[in-house]
Amino acid sequence: MTAPGRMRQVKQNINAFGQDLFQVFADGAEPGFTYTIGNADRGLPELLLIGDFPPRIAAGLLNELGAKMREAGKPLPTGMIDIGWSIPLKVRKVGPLAQARYTVQVDEYLGHDRYSVLQIMVCDENGRHPGDPGCDPRYDVDRP
Repeated sequence: MTAPGRMRQVKQNINAFGQDLFQVFADGAEPGFTYTIGNADRGLPELLLIGDFPPRIAAGLLNELGAKMREAGKPLPTGMIDIGWSIPLKVRKVGPLAQARYTVQVDEYLGHDRYSVLQIMVCDENGRHPGDPGCDPRYDVDRP
């Protein structure tokens, strides 16, 4: 359960910036992750990034992708996307396990679990994404 003050802050950030970000840091065995809250209000999917990325990188990436999605008024396309960063990104739809395991504060904010989630995947130094053969284990994150 989220504290009422935290949920007020989430709503203020959504009103000011279009979305809020929720970051969970690694606990040793499991990698950290970051996700958006607020895009579902516009009929768009929330975005999920799994991996131990510096908070500024994770926030910058999801803020830019969320803004592009809201500006276009449609979800990001699945598959490979180029946003002008030095790393290629891959977008995939995720199932209910992602909501149960990762985006629980979205459920709390919305009061239900009827929303979609897109996972943003970052490649390793050799251009391999999670699930690709030979992907560096540091980048081969969960794909719920």
